[in-house]
Amino acid sequence: MSDKMPLDPSQPVLYIDHCRYRENFRRDALQLHVSLAEALRALHPRVKLQLRINEHGPPEEEGAFEVAIAATPAESPSDRQHIWTGLRRVPFAAKVPHVDDIITPVCNALQLVRDDDHTDGESHRRKMANLRRSRRPR
Repeated sequence: MSDKMPLDPSQPVLYIDHCRYRENFRRDALQLHVSLAEALRALHPRVKLQLRINEHGPPEEEGAFEVAIAATPAESPSDRQHIWTGLRRVPFAAKVPHVDDIITPVCNALQLVRDDDHTDGESHRRKMANLRRSRRPR
């Protein structure tokens, strides 16, 4: 899915801002989107995660990799919930999150899992464990 397609106003959007100096960050952003969209579909089949990369241009800081999400398309960065920040002094290999690191904050931001619903939270953990097992190479 291209990050330049028109956005569906009823679906969530993953916003990724990365520096332009690291060529593999765009590929990593696309891969993160695919993995996260797959994980969300496994948990909530009606959710179709959309993507925007460097919507307002790349960040100024070298090595930046920022991830935010909004339940519906949001023009202003202040209307998005920050999920991940690739800190400046972190090795490049640790700047891009793994889907397992951000799935729970994403579900909470999109209100797909409520903190007070323990059975739903347990089901969420079980589904994520099964999804991880199904992705292991054989």
